[in-house]
Amino acid sequence: MATTTTTTLPSPDPAVAAPTLRAAPPDADVLAAVETALVTHRAFGDSGYIRDQLAVAYRRRLHKLGGTLPEAERLAGALDTAQPARQRQLLGDTVLRCAVQHAMRQLHLGDEYGLPLPQCAALFQAASEHLDAGLPGGPLVAHLPPVARLHEGRTMEDADTECDTCIWHAWQEGTPYARAFLAVMDDNYGAPLATPTPQERALLRRGLGLLETLLPRLTASALSHVQLIALFPKLGTWRGKASSSQFRVNGSVFLNQELIGNPWWLAEHLLHESLHQKLYDFRHGHSLLAPDYARDDGAKVCSLWNAPDNDGNHYWDAHRTLAAFHVYVHLALLCLLAERQEAALAPQYGPIGQHMSGSRRAIDRARYLGEQLHSTTWPELGLAGRQMTHWLLDVLDALDTQRRPGGATLHLLLDLYERQSRKLDTFLARQPPPRSDTLAAQAQQEVAMTREALYLLDQEAPQSTHAQEYNWPQARQRVLQALWPLTEDDKLMERSGYPQAQALIAQMVQQSSRQLGALGALG
Repeated sequence: MATTTTTTLPSPDPAVAAPTLRAAPPDADVLAAVETALVTHRAFGDSGYIRDQLAVAYRRRLHKLGGTLPEAERLAGALDTAQPARQRQLLGDTVLRCAVQHAMRQLHLGDEYGLPLPQCAALFQAASEHLDAGLPGGPLVAHLPPVARLHEGRTMEDADTECDTCIWHAWQEGTPYARAFLAVMDDNYGAPLATPTPQERALLRRGLGLLETLLPRLTASALSHVQLIALFPKLGTWRGKASSSQFRVNGSVFLNQELIGNPWWLAEHLLHESLHQKLYDFRHGHSLLAPDYARDDGAKVCSLWNAPDNDGNHYWDAHRTLAAFHVYVHLALLCLLAERQEAALAPQYGPIGQHMSGSRRAIDRARYLGEQLHSTTWPELGLAGRQMTHWLLDVLDALDTQRRPGGATLHLLLDLYERQSRKLDTFLARQPPPRSDTLAAQAQQEVAMTREALYLLDQEAPQSTHAQEYNWPQARQRVLQALWPLTEDDKLMERSGYPQAQALIAQMVQQSSRQLGALGALG
């Protein structure tokens, strides 16, 4: 089962201020030690090791294919004798990896899937010729123009031996690897990519520069798993997406071309999607997940900060939960460093504003996902997945100086409620409101459920006027004013009514979200 990770578009500025999104930071030496751990841990952080194990896995698959496809056997033999750095470069190619995976499914599972076998064989042959010719990188990026190098001024020939990330350009699209890449994109996304303008290339490099300033070693590690960055326009299936990556399209990440103008946003999303690729590479060579984790009745985790929908997309399987947990631990470090250095970097990059997740939010989401991996999806993890979870929780403990009580979720629910309140305000400002009685009924219901939850916690609801209770946007602000303070009171969780109150608030938030979706207010 494939895993797609997609980051949604940010919301407007809040009407009612939420508790700070910035956590109390640990000492600078702790932050430095965490970055070191994240890039040097022998199994989970060392990108050289992870990519070497990836190469072993793909060589083994090519040999397996070689019994039917001579082109695969020839490529496998050439890779067996190639230097490790050349193996890593060639097997970082998105199209080559897709060809291996697609051929494996067709020959060994009998699926009609992906690129046809004759095309896979031709791609293996082209990869062998690329390797024999001593050409750097992989065949997909070999024909891109020099301006496509993410690191300006670096050529493919003088790039380091790890990886040279490129920016997708519609350049010589008639080459076999470019045609195959576009076919893979059509199968998995069904929407076009954009060739960046010179200004957009400069923006990408600006965001990269900020990321390298904040986390130089982690940036190099994460980007070594990315051979291609592509921009997408707000068209078709790309609508509503901020960034994306997929396990089925290994080695490539995708960014919304309209959002790359802010370097703080870009730094976070570039790291976010690159870390997914690092984990995907690890998965290919390790027992990250149980063999049957993707079965229909497999355990799933509710991502409380995402809007519920009829397809259940807010319920994540073990792979997506672990992938998000892995990212949020790293983003906690990024945000802590960004917030710490904002004053010094603002003259060059501007203020952070609402353009990053915030360290508190990243820590809170990581903590929840780590707890859920233990309590809900543990049987779906392989040995390596369980060990990685333990390790990442240890890393998180070093970053989280004000840990919330285990099982706390109210802050996550209100995060969704507050962000959707902003979307409702924007929606109503752009068009005539729906029938007033519909909004009034929803407002009354949310206020009533909030009062009931407060009663269970022996808390009083703040006084409100009749107009405030019947005006949905105003009612939502009153709800937030009443409930936000509870997220900072750890003793409330000790009350006997807390589980029922928390469940009631969850029901209220999710019902409200569905109503907003029905109105078209969520975009």
